Amino acid sequence: MILHTVNKSVFDNNALGDCLRVVTSTDVILLIENGVYGALNKPQSEPGYVERIQALSADGTGFYVLQADCQARGLQDRALLPAFKITDDAGFVDLASAASAIQSWY
Repeated sequence: MILHTVNKSVFDNNALGDCLRVVTSTDVILLIENGVYGALNKPQSEPGYVERIQALSADGTGFYVLQADCQARGLQDRALLPAFKITDDAGFVDLASAASAIQSWY
């Protein structure tokens, strides 16, 4: 399993879109810092973005957001796509420990 971390906002960067093009069903994506905006349950800048997340999630790709970063930006749980699970710093460490590699997207 590869842990992909994305820390850039989808509103001014294509890091998450690039990540979504290469991620596999055994991988995990963790949105951190401004990357958490990519978990919003609304259309994003890239066409088909929400549908791609839903399809990857259905195939087994794990999607997470860092709780502290969501809180710092005022994002409520109900504003996020259902595919995303919320994790804390300890969960981040667990994901990193379980990964065979970590790929940062920025």
